[in-house]
Amino acid sequence: MSQGQPRSYILQNQTVFFLNILKNISLKQYNTFGIDVRADKYLLLRNEDELLSMAQSGVFAHEHLLFLGGGSNILFLDDYKGLLIHSALRGMKIIKYNDEYVIIEVGAGENWHNFVTICLNNKYYGLENLALIPGTVGAAPVQNIGAYGIEQKDYFHSLRGFNLNTAQFEEMNIDDCKFAYRNSIFKSELKNKFVVTSVQYKLSKIDKPNLSYTALKQEADKFAIEKPDAQFVYDTVSRLRMSKLPSPDLLGNAGSFFKNPQIDKTTFDKLKKNVPGLTGYEQEDGSFKISAAWLIERCGWKGKRIGDAAVYDKHALIIVNYGNATGMDIYELSENIKRSVYNEFGINLEREVLIVGAI
Repeated sequence: MSQGQPRSYILQNQTVFFLNILKNISLKQYNTFGIDVRADKYLLLRNEDELLSMAQSGVFAHEHLLFLGGGSNILFLDDYKGLLIHSALRGMKIIKYNDEYVIIEVGAGENWHNFVTICLNNKYYGLENLALIPGTVGAAPVQNIGAYGIEQKDYFHSLRGFNLNTAQFEEMNIDDCKFAYRNSIFKSELKNKFVVTSVQYKLSKIDKPNLSYTALKQEADKFAIEKPDAQFVYDTVSRLRMSKLPSPDLLGNAGSFFKNPQIDKTTFDKLKKNVPGLTGYEQEDGSFKISAAWLIERCGWKGKRIGDAAVYDKHALIIVNYGNATGMDIYELSENIKRSVYNEFGINLEREVLIVGAI
C-alpha cells in the first residue's frame, strides 16, 4: 500500500481540510468475500466536512467513484479503477425521547449489529429481529435490509446525506426513500448520486416482540416460552443465523446472494400444480414470494463446490469463498445457478449482491 500526498482544499469559510488519499490499496480486508483486488485510490471518510471538501475540489465530477460501507454486500470482479470512499462516520445520539418511543440518530459508518445490540441493552425495541446482519448502518436503508419478519423501513424515521448532483446535504423521510423489497431510491434514481451520512430510527419503549416469522414462533413453542420478549427474539435470531450462515471471518461470503423472487398469482398457481412441495407467501400486492434457497437446492446446487467457489452446504442461498476464489469464479457460479433455476422453473433470480467490475 502506498500513500498519496494529502490534498488541501479551502472551503467557503476559509477552513483548510486535508484529504489523505491512499493509492493502490488492497481491498481484501474491506469485502466479506475476501476477494484480493486493489483500488487505484482510497479515502477514509471521517466527517461530513470532507464531503464538502471533495465537492468543491471537483473530485466528484472527475473521478469514477464507489462508496463502501462494511463491504458485506459487494463482489469485486477485478481491480477498482477509480476512487473508493470508505465511510467511517461514527456516533449515536438521541434526538427525541418520551415514555412511548425514542428517536436515535446513528452515523452511517457504525456497525449495524452493534447498533442493534446497544438499542436492546438500553430497552429501545424493534430492531432485534435484524440482529447479526453484517454491514453498516448507512447501508441498511440503501438495501432496505430485512429478516425474520421485519425490514428496517418498519422503524426508519429519516436520514441525512449528501447529494452529489446538488453538492448539498439533504434530509429524506420514508416516502422520499421509496423503500421496496431489498430496494430503495438509492439503488435506482439516486444510485451513486447520494451518500448517506446518518440515519434516524424511531424505536419503541414498550417490549412487544414481533414473532410473525414462523421459525420464531416454533422456537418459542419448543422452549415453552409463555411470554417471549425482545431479548428472546434477539437471542433466537442470533442463534438461528449462526447455525445456518457462516461467519465471514471464517468463510468468505456476503450473506444471501440472491433475492427471493416474487411472481404473480397466475404463474404461482401454474408452478404449484407442476412442482411438488413448492410454497409461496402472498404479498400485499397479490404476488407470491418464493424461497430462492428452495429453488436452488431443488436444482441440486446446495453444497456444490467448483474450485474454491461453492454453495454453502447448510444454506443454498449463500455462496462462499473457501480461500482463493476470484470474484469472477463466484460470479460464474452464480450465473450457472441462475441458468439452472430459470431452465427448471422459468424464474429469473435477481442478485442481492452488488457486482463491481467488467463482466
